[in-house]
Amino acid sequence: MKYMDTIYSFRGHWDVPSRCGLRIIRGRDRDIVVVTELHEENPGTSVTACADSLAGQIVEEFGLDPDRLLYIEQNPDRGSRLEHYRETFDIVHFNRESGRFIDPDWERISSARMEELAGKGGKEGS
Repeated sequence: MKYMDTIYSFRGHWDVPSRCGLRIIRGRDRDIVVVTELHEENPGTSVTACADSLAGQIVEEFGLDPDRLLYIEQNPDRGSRLEHYRETFDIVHFNRESGRFIDPDWERISSARMEELAGKGGKEGS
């Protein structure tokens, strides 16, 4: 699999069934994972609230190398004039401890940067 775009079911907080959009772009130098918040279509935990757990579930299920992972959260535009509801992209940086992702830290990036990263298919460093 070099590319995947699907709705992904995951275990949220307290194992509550949750859903997000999931895009995986496997590149030569890294694997880009983009998780998209589904808002009304997600009955459970948001992707932001369980970023560390969700990253771990995706890496395990799809056999990704955590050292090659570029993990990005996307919040789609919700059709409002309020800034809070506009489309955003964030690279999520994690520390790792005992094989688990911990301490997520969000770095906002522009949509142009997101397109650049996805278009390169992971050929360059972040």
